[in-house]
Amino acid sequence: IPMLLQTTGKLDFNEKGVTLNAVKANFVGGPVIASGGSQRDGGILIKAEGSVSTDGLRHAYPEPAMLRLAEHLSGSARYAATIAVHRKRLEIQVDSTLQGLAVDAPAPLKKVASETLPLKFEMAGVPGDDAVGMRDEIRVALGSVVSARYQRAKALGKDASWQVIRGGIGVNVPAPQPDAGVSVNVSLKTLNIDAWRSMIAGITGAVAGKDVATPGRMTAIATSVSPAFASGAAGLPAANGATGAGLNQYLDPDVLSARATELIVANKKLDSVVVGVSHQSGVWQANIDAVQASGYVTWHEAKAGAGLGRVTARLSSLSIPRTAASDVKDILEGKSTTTQIPELDIIAEKFELFGKKMGRLELAASNIAPAGTHEWRINRLSLANADAELSATGTWSRPAGGESMTNLAYRLNIANAGKLLERFGYANVLRGGKGTMAGDVGWQGLPFSLDVPSLTGQMHIDLAAGQFLKVDPGAAKLLGVLSLQSLPRRLTLDFRDLFSQGFAFDGITGTVGIAQGEAKTDNLKMRSVAATVVMDGTADIGRETQNLHVAVIPEINVGTASVVYALAVNPVIGLGSFLAQLFLRDPLMRAFTFEYRITGPWTAPQVVRVDRNGVEIPAKPVPQFSSAG
Repeated sequence: IPMLLQTTGKLDFNEKGVTLNAVKANFVGGPVIASGGSQRDGGILIKAEGSVSTDGLRHAYPEPAMLRLAEHLSGSARYAATIAVHRKRLEIQVDSTLQGLAVDAPAPLKKVASETLPLKFEMAGVPGDDAVGMRDEIRVALGSVVSARYQRAKALGKDASWQVIRGGIGVNVPAPQPDAGVSVNVSLKTLNIDAWRSMIAGITGAVAGKDVATPGRMTAIATSVSPAFASGAAGLPAANGATGAGLNQYLDPDVLSARATELIVANKKLDSVVVGVSHQSGVWQANIDAVQASGYVTWHEAKAGAGLGRVTARLSSLSIPRTAASDVKDILEGKSTTTQIPELDIIAEKFELFGKKMGRLELAASNIAPAGTHEWRINRLSLANADAELSATGTWSRPAGGESMTNLAYRLNIANAGKLLERFGYANVLRGGKGTMAGDVGWQGLPFSLDVPSLTGQMHIDLAAGQFLKVDPGAAKLLGVLSLQSLPRRLTLDFRDLFSQGFAFDGITGTVGIAQGEAKTDNLKMRSVAATVVMDGTADIGRETQNLHVAVIPEINVGTASVVYALAVNPVIGLGSFLAQLFLRDPLMRAFTFEYRITGPWTAPQVVRVDRNGVEIPAKPVPQFSSAG
């Protein structure tokens, strides 16, 4: 207990006891007046009234943890205290409105100096075996918002300190009373775990996200806004030092239960949350039910400086909103960031990304640290739904001081390409379509944020039994190029039966290379019973432009169709070789082969007919007839 300074007054004592008569002093930066003394039953009762200031708190408790706590307080507040001794057991009670004291803390404890937040602090000895040590109980209440209760023990010995045996903290609910350890129960409209963790880490001197690993500490620190609690509950005389470790036993729960309309954690917002968390030996286990996620999560904390540990999750649902992408990007692409994604082992039966229903998710990823870089390795990524199944492996790496890079090798087994496109917001673009897409791609940036200008890689397409539907090319983007709906609109040649109502294909095959966001192919082929289309050229994905050479070979007869089909199913042969071999086998096919050059933006393609050498063939004028004719 801090010293009483500038003490004046009258102290009476005799063989029966002692009496204080309006003793005045300076205590923790403010005046205090105390009266009382020995009672007839042999006990002692002293009543005091006064005020404390945050400056006085700093001088009375110069230890680092208490100084950091005082940084969140300003002003002064009046209090009334009762100190009693009954049967050699100490009892202390402090009451204050805390008016005049400002608290800089997250909700629900943030307050300005003019506001009141009634504080009631009680500490009382508990009967026990005095030969073993002492026991006491602490109760704290802050209005109707926060209540806390601790039972402590102190062994005999000069260097012994108080240790919390069990305790509970309640926010808008009664404080729980566990059999052992510390439990927290919280019910709030908005609970910002990140803000509380940051504040508590600063007070205890821990590293946010590592040594301070629990949202429960956020509510316990509420009980420290009172100087009376700071001195009493810490259980350490000022001479011994109220260290961060001493405070941790009051602020570090073993079990957390929370209910919040809005919960913010790891820069993510969860809505309508009910969560139960337990913590033991560096392992966190949680059951969560929220709009964004529902299921079971385990987090194994990493050793200091060894990343963010390992997260295992078994979820019935997981939803990541688009708003989360920018938040995570800001964190992971921060200039001072090293590896910021933990090791993951996640299974979600229903996974939704940016509002798109993706199906069942399996993700296994680990952190490695090659020389001069940090790498998050995707060992397994699987997305499965009724329309397709994606399997992939990859890496997200970041050289020291350099730009991060994502690489992904994938295979997409497609059951219904049209339905799959609907999942991504492109309805009525394609009907049917079954096959595979496989390849590898890389881009600068995060795994979930495709950067088109830096996109590089290759892919192979093999689809069968589908039909491009009649749709505005601008809505279908690159698919509008493949549908070739621009041909009947731009040419006098009537391909209406083939393309205008949607090109129905038996198969699409081809290999596409991608460099700096530009896709290039020389062997993309589309086969149907009515015609075969062969395509080469480039498409700029970022600028949404094209420069394509397209050959259309309508079916003439069964014999010709077999020759064309035999060449079309060859996955390697390109457009030039295709036409050369076709004309060599059947020279008459040259007359029935139509070639075009398609350029310009995807939304307004420019189509011209060209000859075998790529020279534009002028369009024939449409005959004009008079009304008399």
